[in-house]
Amino acid sequence: MLKIGDRVKFLNAVGGGKVTGIISPKMVNVEDEQGFEVPCLISELVLDQRYNPVQIPPKPVLSGQHELKKEKKPEQKPKKESVPLFASSAGKPATTNSSCYLAFVPEVPTLPLSGEIKAWLINDSGNYLVFHFSLLKEGQYHSEKTGKLSPYAAIPLKGFGLEDFSNFPDFGFQIIPFGIKSSVLLPTLTKTMKVNPVKFYKETSYTSNPYFGKRAIVLEIKEKDLTPELEKLKAHDFNAPSVMSESGDISAPVPKKQEVTDTREVDLHIQELVESASGLSNKEMLDIQMERFRREMAEAIRKSVRRIVFIHGVGQGTLKNELRRELERKYPKYDVQDASFREYGYGATMVILRKG
Repeated sequence: MLKIGDRVKFLNAVGGGKVTGIISPKMVNVEDEQGFEVPCLISELVLDQRYNPVQIPPKPVLSGQHELKKEKKPEQKPKKESVPLFASSAGKPATTNSSCYLAFVPEVPTLPLSGEIKAWLINDSGNYLVFHFSLLKEGQYHSEKTGKLSPYAAIPLKGFGLEDFSNFPDFGFQIIPFGIKSSVLLPTLTKTMKVNPVKFYKETSYTSNPYFGKRAIVLEIKEKDLTPELEKLKAHDFNAPSVMSESGDISAPVPKKQEVTDTREVDLHIQELVESASGLSNKEMLDIQMERFRREMAEAIRKSVRRIVFIHGVGQGTLKNELRRELERKYPKYDVQDASFREYGYGATMVILRKG
């Protein structure tokens, strides 16, 4: 058990600090080397033996022997740890873009949905980050974790299981970057990220990366880039297309012919169909999903789409079973099969409308 005053090291980040308070049997407050006090799980800490050495009892002095007095050596201050969690020892970013990322790391890489998938915050920059992580549920941000992240380091945020993907929340981040010495104050970042749960079913979503020893989903946390919109606005102002069209310098744009796609993909997760599922019963949600299924089938048949994939997830199998029954009853002439396991896992059904 840890006690107030113990010196500890972080298991999941560079550096350490001193225990300043006991929050619960599983959590304590730690004051780090920069003077920030942050709550930490005891399971993510280890005693720093440089400050908490193992006490060895003195050897007994035999009769007739005199204990030699040893000169006391001056106490050496421990060197500050500087080894980053990833990237080169020169302190360079692991990628070409010095930024921060949200990562999802599966407990079992070969079968991601068979175990917990843990969300991580990655700081791939030379700045320190003070962060606040929250989840957006039913219009309210629920605070999950706060703290400080060292340069070129990562910290776990929260674990998710298969049951969470049926109503997956949005992720809220408030991040303040800073340097120990800087001539300017860096801009803060406030971002809400919507992660499509379909990603977790697709094997191709998990890729090799420089941050973890296994495949993961890595998403950059950044503000929307408005440069393309500004460029379009500038072009519109300076080129004056309406005037140039009248003078014969340019011709009126010709609308492009809409291409017929081979495969149409339809996500039937309830959060993709309604703004909020709060207050809806299971039957009401199923009715909404089946109504969307019928509309998409009719549209795909009308446009001569070759294949249509309905992403229904795994869950209890209610939606999948209802969908298969209606396909068998109303659309017996079309072939029905499980969609690609590599792309969707066990969570999708493919209907082949046109062969060739």
